[in-house]
Amino acid sequence: MQAKKALGCLALGLVMSFLAFTPSTVQAKAVTLRLAHSEAVTNIRHDVCLFFVKRANELSKGEVKIDIFPAGAMGSHQACQQQVATGVLDFYITTAGLVAVFDETRIQELIELPYLFDNYSQAYAFMDTPYVAKFYEPLKAKGIHYLVTWDNGFRHLTNNVRPVYTPQDMKGLKIRVVQSEMSINILQALGASAVPMSYAELYQAMQQKVVDGQENPFMNIYASKFYEVQKYMSLTKHQYSTLPIIISEMTWQRLDANQQNAIQKAAEEAAPMFRKLVGANEDGQQKEMEKAGMKVNDVKDLAPFRKAQEPVYEWAKKKWGADKVTELLAEVEKTRKKYPVGSKPYFGPADAR
Repeated sequence: MQAKKALGCLALGLVMSFLAFTPSTVQAKAVTLRLAHSEAVTNIRHDVCLFFVKRANELSKGEVKIDIFPAGAMGSHQACQQQVATGVLDFYITTAGLVAVFDETRIQELIELPYLFDNYSQAYAFMDTPYVAKFYEPLKAKGIHYLVTWDNGFRHLTNNVRPVYTPQDMKGLKIRVVQSEMSINILQALGASAVPMSYAELYQAMQQKVVDGQENPFMNIYASKFYEVQKYMSLTKHQYSTLPIIISEMTWQRLDANQQNAIQKAAEEAAPMFRKLVGANEDGQQKEMEKAGMKVNDVKDLAPFRKAQEPVYEWAKKKWGADKVTELLAEVEKTRKKYPVGSKPYFGPADAR
């Protein structure tokens, strides 16, 4: 009798143990991930990263925790991207041109052709299309998973020699650019001497006159205090600079569906927030930089600058094929017609027409 009772208790214990570990009751394992970016904590980019981290944690019900490493703390653009590809780093915020190094075709650079867009709405709406997402698909095989494009703004020129009103004013200027063939070609087409250089080295390089200037969006110039070592800023709007947030494909594959969905949704929610902050702050940033002594001039006639970029488009046709460039321009044109200058702004899918 006692033996039967003991066997019964053992059986009950085994059943309870089995039930305790069935999928319906197992608690998902929480993860702690690492995100790096190149900008100072005073940059809008860092504020958006804080929002993204908070929302990923909330949407995953506490399962996803993300630590942020700002201001190049994890290394250069190239080093951080490589760390993402190998799973050493989980997230990085980059550009299409920079991440293109992982694809032998470098097709991602194509969406950073000069003067594609007249306003921010056109750029934002285009970057949200499935067409753009396809450009990043080849990177999965290299260990990089694309989430969404945030906002890096239109790029403008600063230098210590003279204000720029026409392409002729660019001749002879040594301008730092990111290590992207597209960026180098754009500046060289304008007559400048393009100098690829790490962002972390840039402030000192301008201070020591290793280069005459650089080109970046408002928020980067302002947050990194380039106005302290630059006299002139010219609003050339020569390129819309993409800002894709990427995650290691190795990291992505080890996350469960709930964690993946939380991260994807948080990244998508951060995009319109980021975009609104960029537009809302540019006027104020310009005033602050002018107050600090920088002379800012608007380039009223961009037609000569666009004309100067024709060789870049010819280079792109040779590199990727005329059909691919024509296809891209046709897709861009659809967006331009939807969001002409003066139309209701687009910040995200909620504003789509």
